[in-house]
Amino acid sequence: MSQQLPVSVTDPASTLKANVYDEPGGDAYVVEVPVPGIRAEDIVIEVSVDTITVKTRYSQREQTLRSLSRVFEFPMTLDTDNVRATLENGVLRIRAPKAIAGRQRVIRVGQAA
Repeated sequence: MSQQLPVSVTDPASTLKANVYDEPGGDAYVVEVPVPGIRAEDIVIEVSVDTITVKTRYSQREQTLRSLSRVFEFPMTLDTDNVRATLENGVLRIRAPKAIAGRQRVIRVGQAA
């Protein structure tokens, strides 16, 4: 089972809810944000080495244009070149691999020559 991460949120009043967890195997973080009725072209995702910002725009009651945003801060460095996002059935899913330098790994001991 995936472990929920204690991700820092800089905008706790935001109505943009999310599930954030460490992918099984620990190679990446996953952020899942329900965005029903919001089109892919109305979502902007900004990635830095340790944060992901999700911004959305949507129409409410035909005339009002509203925006929501949320910033997620991660305890490890992200591999910004390989962050990917998909939108399926009203759920935005962002997979953010951990940078090689930040990943935990096992090192085998070799024999001296």
